Amino acid sequence: MIRKIICPTDFSLTAINAEEYAANLAKSFGAELLFVNVQKVMLASAAVSLGEGIGRETMDSAHQAVERLKERCSEAKKMFDIEAKYEVDVTAKSLSATLSSLDSQEALIVMGTNGVDNMYKLFFGTQTYQLITKAKCPVIVVPQRAAYEGIRKIVFAWDYSSKTEISFSLLGDFKKTFDPSFIFLHASTHHTGISHDLFSALREEIETVLEKKSKVEFKQQFVEDIPKAIDKYMVDSKADLLCITYYNRGMIRDMFHGTVARELSEMAEYPILVLHA
Repeated sequence: MIRKIICPTDFSLTAINAEEYAANLAKSFGAELLFVNVQKVMLASAAVSLGEGIGRETMDSAHQAVERLKERCSEAKKMFDIEAKYEVDVTAKSLSATLSSLDSQEALIVMGTNGVDNMYKLFFGTQTYQLITKAKCPVIVVPQRAAYEGIRKIVFAWDYSSKTEISFSLLGDFKKTFDPSFIFLHASTHHTGISHDLFSALREEIETVLEKKSKVEFKQQFVEDIPKAIDKYMVDSKADLLCITYYNRGMIRDMFHGTVARELSEMAEYPILVLHA
């Protein structure tokens, strides 16, 4: 069960939107909300700070962050009736290293993105990419223009580079909390016997695990342009959340390290939930 929502923030408009999304999720799940701000210092400065104290500019910035996060927590408690805490980390470590030390299997990270560049970095950039690879918990990436409007429909998309693994536990949490409809969408460029067999096997597994009364649909699309097809499906279906699986062992490289992820990242104007296999 999700007991903590971790929301990194740099106080930008993108981060503020993610903060609101995170607060709504915390209220829905009955979870604690933890705001995290990282004040990055250079390695040399960090080494000096051990003996002589951190520089004045860095300390001033950290104090300002503390005051702003105190306000954020107060507002979250008042508006959403949730438990909200904060942490400001003055460190030479990366954001991913800081967050990976905070998360757990009962946590969910919610972070903002302002479009093509940052979303691209989500999959390919050093800092956020490392967060995804190191995180023990799922990550929801929220585009700047994606306002929280509840979660009524979830699309789980996958290709057939390998057998897809699904976190039924997490999907069960979403089902219990939001009672959404689930659409399991297979997108592929070729209609092959292997893809048919894998689709049938996954469908059978899902139907076995999920309750019969669950609102579940299964869709297949054989198209030339997978990212455009997924994006179009998300827009046309008015789904609230796209769910994909990240394989740290590179089992579906084409989906998460190639053109599919890059092009989806350029188009997405809806939240993306990244699960770990």
